[in-house]
Amino acid sequence: MAEKKAEGKGGKGGKPMLLMVVVLIVGLAGGAFAGKMLFATKAPKAPEKPKVGHTLDLGEFLVNLDDEHYLKAGVALGLKEGIPAEKLKEESAPLRDAVLMAFASCNRSELNTYEGKQKVKAHIRERVNEVLHEKTHDKESVLEVYFTSFVTQ
Repeated sequence: MAEKKAEGKGGKGGKPMLLMVVVLIVGLAGGAFAGKMLFATKAPKAPEKPKVGHTLDLGEFLVNLDDEHYLKAGVALGLKEGIPAEKLKEESAPLRDAVLMAFASCNRSELNTYEGKQKVKAHIRERVNEVLHEKTHDKESVLEVYFTSFVTQ
């Protein structure tokens, strides 16, 4: 009988201990979750990519390419939102010059490929942004270059 009492006490004493362990684990998990939600630093939002606002049409260009061929292309510039196209019309001569110089180093065979056209667009964008940097104090005033017409001969 003494053995039964010892077994009985051990069995009853284990349930409150198990209950305390479960409550402790649940409390720690809940506290960790609440702490994470309250004190976690929120990731900063990625800066929004600038959008094209106005478009500035520079007209058509007739260019003598470096391989005795000609290019006739219409070019328009996609300006960053907030940069007024009307204000930049005063700068059309330096902008047209930048475009002409970008075309002058091209040859017909590279301009007849998609990759070649994309390359010259990037070159035009770089040169035009250099010209506009002093006027707008922005390193990327022109976000896109559009060809409105494009013929080689």
